[in-house]
Amino acid sequence: MKKSLVALATLSVVGTAFADVDVSGGIKLYGVLDQAYTSQTLTAPIASGSTVTYNSMFASSATSRLGVKGSRDLGDGIKGRVQAEIQIEPDNKSLLPADKNRTGFVALSKEGAGEVQLGTQETTAYEVFGMDVNGRVEYKPQVWRTTASNNIQDRANNAIKYISPEFGGLTFHAQKGFSDTTISTSNVFTSLGLKFNQDKFKAAFVYDKLTNSTAKYLFAGTINAGPSNEGYKSGTANASTSANIPTNQSATDLVYGGSSTTAVYRQIGSATYDFGTFSANYIYARSYTAGNNTGTNTTSTFGVKVPIDKATFALSYGVGVIDSYTTYASGYSGDGKTSDTTAGFYYSIDKSTNVYTLYSQSDYTGGYKNGSNRTYAIGARYNF
Repeated sequence: MKKSLVALATLSVVGTAFADVDVSGGIKLYGVLDQAYTSQTLTAPIASGSTVTYNSMFASSATSRLGVKGSRDLGDGIKGRVQAEIQIEPDNKSLLPADKNRTGFVALSKEGAGEVQLGTQETTAYEVFGMDVNGRVEYKPQVWRTTASNNIQDRANNAIKYISPEFGGLTFHAQKGFSDTTISTSNVFTSLGLKFNQDKFKAAFVYDKLTNSTAKYLFAGTINAGPSNEGYKSGTANASTSANIPTNQSATDLVYGGSSTTAVYRQIGSATYDFGTFSANYIYARSYTAGNNTGTNTTSTFGVKVPIDKATFALSYGVGVIDSYTTYASGYSGDGKTSDTTAGFYYSIDKSTNVYTLYSQSDYTGGYKNGSNRTYAIGARYNF
């Protein structure tokens, strides 16, 4: 990524806040290792609807990662904080995949004034998605994922983020990403959000905008991703995704539209209430494009989580409707409909280690193309 003022500010803060911090005194190493035997039966989202089965070891419950983080009191109520994280893939011989750096930021906060983060951070929308009862499982079957148009809406780099002080359980979040050069110099990300957390009730709402997006709607049928890339109008084939396409599906089946003036908007809300013996969650997500190439994608997900001693059972059901150019292409008509059912069972052996089994059925029907993804996984996760 090109050097920017954000990068220079980042180096300045690191030098000031952490130059003389001993590892044992302020920096913590942490990570997650997740591996599961995962089996997916995929019906590709093409007119012929061919089916393939994929079996492999995979991080199904959470992304395996390694990171460092720390904080330091700088005096006068000011605190410095740093975090850097990379993805690791135990099932891959390279272990450290290219272009998979995750969080990497420095932050300054002052009591009563809030915190400013500089670098690469999760978007507020991605944090809201973590409120799903099964979390952001890595094989990605949940319908709310269909509202994401590309990876910058999970994390924004070359970005600045402000988090306000808490007022009665309420915090305000504002984030701006400048020219994400890993995708396009025209990509600009803007996000505004509110979070509420008090007693047994948690809620969040976020509105964000991404320009120069490929405006992809994600349908069921891609290995390890559940949804695959599909566009709201006919366009150039997205050959860059061909590595994730089942052997019976060609890159020319994945098309998209978009230009430097295209913008994707999202409105996402979530609410969770803990009843004691169980908790319930609802996630609403809507994305749409502006201008002549208008399309909308609206989803609702309901979930319940039940803890029983060391075990936890989680079940969610989601439905959605996609009304776009895709649903009216090549002689097809009507809205596309998405649905998924995701069930997870998690057992904690100790505070760091748990085993789990997951099942999901994700479908896209009607409209332009049909696709599905049925996934089974059994695995273990270690947090340190």
